[in-house]
Amino acid sequence: MMRINDRHDNEFCLGPTHEEMITTLVKNEINSYRQLPVNLYQIQSKFRDERRPRYGLMRSREFIMKDAYSFDVDEAGLDESYKSMYDAYTRIFTRCGLTFRPVEADSGAIGGSGTHEFMAIAEAGEADIVYCTKCDYAANIEIGKPGVMKQEEEALQELSVVDTPNASTIEAVAEMLNLPLHKTIKAVVFSIDGKVVLAIVRGDHEVNEVAVQHAVLGSVEPEMATPEELEKVGLTAGFISPVGLKQTEEFAIVVDESVMESYNVCGGANKKDAHYVNINPKRDFNVDDIIIAPIRLITDDDVCPTCGGALEHAKGIEVGQVFKLGTKYSEALQATFLDQNGRPNPMIMGCYGIGVSRTLAAAIEQYHDENGIIWPRSIAPFEAVIVPINAKDKALMSTSQTIYSALQNAGVDVLLDDRKDRAGVKFKDADLIGYPLRITVSKNTLENNEVEIQIRKSGEAITCAIDSVATKVTELLQDL
Repeated sequence: MMRINDRHDNEFCLGPTHEEMITTLVKNEINSYRQLPVNLYQIQSKFRDERRPRYGLMRSREFIMKDAYSFDVDEAGLDESYKSMYDAYTRIFTRCGLTFRPVEADSGAIGGSGTHEFMAIAEAGEADIVYCTKCDYAANIEIGKPGVMKQEEEALQELSVVDTPNASTIEAVAEMLNLPLHKTIKAVVFSIDGKVVLAIVRGDHEVNEVAVQHAVLGSVEPEMATPEELEKVGLTAGFISPVGLKQTEEFAIVVDESVMESYNVCGGANKKDAHYVNINPKRDFNVDDIIIAPIRLITDDDVCPTCGGALEHAKGIEVGQVFKLGTKYSEALQATFLDQNGRPNPMIMGCYGIGVSRTLAAAIEQYHDENGIIWPRSIAPFEAVIVPINAKDKALMSTSQTIYSALQNAGVDVLLDDRKDRAGVKFKDADLIGYPLRITVSKNTLENNEVEIQIRKSGEAITCAIDSVATKVTELLQDL
């Protein structure tokens, strides 16, 4: 949140989101079930004090966003509003020309019972997503449902300690003891709500921080535990396992389900420069005193939890999100309505957002080449640009003006580049900006009563009679 103080030292903040304001507005205007459902939207600037603003429009401190907020009398009404907005967003992003996937997601600080993110597929994306190649399942990797990976059952070997000097990473331990990573367990320690949380996954897996947070019912995002916090609960960094440890009010242990199906694995001995070998979790962990949950990230070996199909991984740019808020804000702000029996009930809320600035950034990531942007027609600044080779030539300019008027009358959003710059500069700028069509008017084409039309996406150039330009441009735009 971006906070400011005025000259009288009064504290204010620049709006990062507006659930509270909209809820208060509706609270003061609506008091009966007859006035519901209602859905309000706005498009305006938002401000967030990003730690590391980067990637141009993708993660900036000021950005344009479309927000909408729905208010219903019950959960069934919310489901209907949610589906309507989900479908509307799907149509919007399709119309924008984006390659995208709606994915199951974590609701984060906003809260609520369900949410989907709309992810534009792009290598520059910050989010990792997985999707099924056979069905519609898709999820942010933070809430992807990993299966339980069971190792082949083995005879339980005797637990013992081996020296592992200076081997404080699981990779170093595996190399030293000549073990495959899946025969080791890895410890990552977080601080969540003032509690130290030990998360355990297999050595060949990665910890899902969001899953760990959910496992301990945390209200804030996990942070890595400090050396002081480790010391406070008696942990030795680099040599930790749950063997012999118990949970307390200040210390929690969360073990991934796949770890519990492992046999004779290696993990920290809870003292410096030493590791256990032949850990058998069901035997050696205090099973009744730990939290067992799916806390690893999905890997390439996982399958779709819905249909068992193969999963693909991709990078995505979040361009929109829809939330089922329920009564989180309406109860807190006492936004109620009177039902048919005259009893007050909290309004059931949903909220929905499209990152307008991010949508542009995502489109640029998906549609560009070495010469510049290749805008989809629906979001291009102009659908076509007319480039007279020589703006000082009255005949060229007169013809260009005629074409400009004809295209405007045909409903084409067109720009006339009447700058006095060289033709090469204009061509370069047209490619850089990315107008879908470029119409070139030159002496050579004029002699034949023609112009050249170039399609930015394919680079294809065609000649067209001046009298037919409006018809041809309209026809070409239909395919873009």
